Amino acid sequence: MKTTSSPTRRQSKACDMPWIPVGAAVTLFSHYRSHSRPMPLTWLRLVVFLACAFGIHDTLSFAASLRYAVQMEDSVEGAWASRLQPLSETVAREKEGAVSLSQLRRRAEKDKNLFRTFLRSEGFYACEVAYHIDPSTDPLTVRFTVNPGPLYVLEETTLDVSGIDASLFDVLMETTRSSLPASSPALAAHIADADQKILSILGQHGHPLARISERRVIVRHDARTVHPHYVVSAGPKTFFGPVSLVGLESVREDVVRPRIPWKEGDLFDTRLMTKAQDNLIRMDLFSVVRLAHGSTVDAQGRLPVEITVVEKKPRTFKGGFFYSTDVGPELNVSWENRIIRAGKAKVGVESWLSSQRMILGGIATWRDFLRTDQLVQVEGHMGQEDWDAYWTRSVGTTVSVVRDVRPTIRASAGAGFRLSSVEQASNRETYGHLFLPAFVRMDTTDNPLDPARGFRWHLQTSPYWDLTDTSLFFWKTSTSLSTYYDWSKDGRLVLASIVAAGSIAGATQGAVPADLRFYVGGGGSVRGYEYQSVGPRDGNDPVGGRSFLSWNGEVRWRMTQRYGLAAFLDGGTAYESPVPDFTRSFRWATGLGFRYYSPLGPFRMDVAFPLNRRAGIDDAFQIYISLGQAF
Repeated sequence: MKTTSSPTRRQSKACDMPWIPVGAAVTLFSHYRSHSRPMPLTWLRLVVFLACAFGIHDTLSFAASLRYAVQMEDSVEGAWASRLQPLSETVAREKEGAVSLSQLRRRAEKDKNLFRTFLRSEGFYACEVAYHIDPSTDPLTVRFTVNPGPLYVLEETTLDVSGIDASLFDVLMETTRSSLPASSPALAAHIADADQKILSILGQHGHPLARISERRVIVRHDARTVHPHYVVSAGPKTFFGPVSLVGLESVREDVVRPRIPWKEGDLFDTRLMTKAQDNLIRMDLFSVVRLAHGSTVDAQGRLPVEITVVEKKPRTFKGGFFYSTDVGPELNVSWENRIIRAGKAKVGVESWLSSQRMILGGIATWRDFLRTDQLVQVEGHMGQEDWDAYWTRSVGTTVSVVRDVRPTIRASAGAGFRLSSVEQASNRETYGHLFLPAFVRMDTTDNPLDPARGFRWHLQTSPYWDLTDTSLFFWKTSTSLSTYYDWSKDGRLVLASIVAAGSIAGATQGAVPADLRFYVGGGGSVRGYEYQSVGPRDGNDPVGGRSFLSWNGEVRWRMTQRYGLAAFLDGGTAYESPVPDFTRSFRWATGLGFRYYSPLGPFRMDVAFPLNRRAGIDDAFQIYISLGQAF
């Protein structure tokens, strides 16, 4: 009588599988030998190879049938389990199982050593990690037990530095004490960061070739302390040497060299190299800017510096399409040549076209006006707009001096003239305004199109005189502050908000031209309400105000690398008075948005619903489609 045994966890019917591809190979070979027109030998070899490959794959997949489950236990109520599991190979490959018990032990042993290394990096140098495999369960159980033990703290850090004076040594000691304060947790990341801070301080004080010869981390288990000790070779005292520029084609050297913030022979300071890189990047002429110093000094102790750049294409053509249910489709087209006179100047043209407005504008910029951080801009525009609030046709020009006060602060002052014809409520007036615009902008955000952290503050102000009626004078001022908070710390969940306000003083409501008053509502203001519709009205038509106040808040959730969602709340209104009248309530709206993160920036589609809907005025919802975040 013939008996068979049923397969167990370590035996499977996969043992019969390799004969399937072998049999197929034999059959194909017989076909090759018996036919008068045999199959080409190359095709035969390919079929046999694929058959064998599939057979091996099946064999491995059936063999890897040792199923197991992982349990994590630690002595502090699971606080470490959640941090250790993402590091574990045993956990990561739990679903696919293991080929054998020995392979499973190797995975667990590897994880055990990795867990101990991680705990020590967190200051737990007496940690205990163990694992146990229980083969009596189905599936097998792999149980890790973690006991972090006591937290070790830092002792006073000591330095052994050669080749520097006492004052620089005191600066280094102060830096290490602040980076690694005594009695603080002995975190490996902080100890490693101190390396870079030591080298950075030396590089800022004439020692860019410094290196850390030795770093000893002495663990005293009896006292449960860690003593960091650094042996540092400062290298020679170094000065800036000759600067070579590599990669310039259309841009002249005399445009670039004024932005190098040191002179040959100055004491070497690595911070100045960073400043030079920032200066060249802000010119918007180069796609790549790299700075590197040499590895040896000359007889005078000077170190050469090489600046490598890659120029951007000189001309840029851009086009954008926007849509909202209140305005309709709108087309934006622009062109720019950023390398005029070998990089000393640039020019650009931009146009907006929709059923409500047609505007053509141009700008010319000259760099290095009296100083390297200052430029002159000449702007001009002509256009026509036809909104529910007003109809206007205007032409104007402005000349401004713009200065980069700091890398994050830009200020401007200038003079302009604007000739306009404005009609509101069948009343048409002609104006010739002389104005003196000025602004200050501060921007600390990390991304111009999709910021996740930082803030932006903008203040602009200008007095206006009407040359056709010298008695008409008013002063217009507006400001806004937007903030961005990265709640998730990785850019996936961002809280964004903006508050804006404005005021026009010196003239009555009717004396201020309708196209220069403040309006609220629309895609760039309070979404959910038609463009310019929130504020004072004359019957069914908005008339604008002499002041306004608005607030917008968004929660931006980036679900994947390409797709995201946003929930928002907007509110605001315009007022007839020159200061906001807080007795009048805001118009509020809420909605949801979809974001597609393209290489050019986030593509935005928002649907907004008015919460204070006015009968016969406001629609049930508004839709906005554009490129870039709302603010």
